[in-house]
Amino acid sequence: MFIFLYGGDTFRSNEKLGSIKNKFLEKDSSGSGLSVLDYGEAGTTSSQLQDLLSAQGLFSTKKLIVIKNAILGQNPEKQKEILTILKKNSTLEEAGSDLLVLFEAGSPKKNGALYKFLFSKAKKQEFSPLEGLKLSNWALNFLKELDSSKAIDKRALEMLLAATGSDLYLLSNEISKLSNHQAATEMITPADIELLIKSRIDSTIFQAIEALTSGNKARALTLLHQQIENGEDIFYILSMYTYHIRTLLKIGDCFWNGITFPAQIAQITKLHPYVIQKSLSQLRNLSQEKVKNILKSLAEIDYNAKIGKINPIQALDTFIVSL
Repeated sequence: MFIFLYGGDTFRSNEKLGSIKNKFLEKDSSGSGLSVLDYGEAGTTSSQLQDLLSAQGLFSTKKLIVIKNAILGQNPEKQKEILTILKKNSTLEEAGSDLLVLFEAGSPKKNGALYKFLFSKAKKQEFSPLEGLKLSNWALNFLKELDSSKAIDKRALEMLLAATGSDLYLLSNEISKLSNHQAATEMITPADIELLIKSRIDSTIFQAIEALTSGNKARALTLLHQQIENGEDIFYILSMYTYHIRTLLKIGDCFWNGITFPAQIAQITKLHPYVIQKSLSQLRNLSQEKVKNILKSLAEIDYNAKIGKINPIQALDTFIVSL
């Protein structure tokens, strides 16, 4: 049986993958039937996939094989090799067969032969970034799961989502911080967001983005390494950079088309006026092409770092110097 998990929201897709593994391990407590093959790692070959599919387990009658990044980052020839192997193992399409989970840390192109095969043969689930009411509900549910006695003021929730966007890694981290800060019966308020979230963005992250977009490479590098020395996780920093550049692009779509009044931009983008006001000053000296190129570069760094191809700190350093 094939399961195909993919999409830009890797927080939820990883949760789903973890759930599948845990359910399997409830029946196979030794873990002897579980294998993971990641094509994002150097040296991974198609023959390894064939070996996993043909291997007979000593203690497990059924296997769970997780194949990561068989499409994203792979050239057409590699994808063709993987597709050929999957087609040869036609018993995988039968009920009660071994379970093969193909996991993509992003959204692959839909015109590839391997994607089309999986889309037609697999039980598939796409994890698109949450927006609007779905994002708000996710945040509320996550808070309740941490502590059922907690609650958050509507205005505070709006401010929180304005600061984090749809990045669930960042959002879950901030909700955990807010939950731990509050007394057991207290409501999370806008003042808490000001204290714990917005001030943090204003103090270093926003300054770093401002330096980045203005071409002040020395200051951007200094601020980046100050954040690292202060104990910030590099993926947290990278997600914040990506979020703010994405926000700039969203606001810029209005600004570059002659819409410059913050209230009107807020109505169109659904972003908080505070964020819009702060971003407009940066956009006056930026082109749409430059912002798009920065966002593309950050996305590539994030993806390649998460699959272990690059060192994210070194990659950010190189990227900043190259601007």
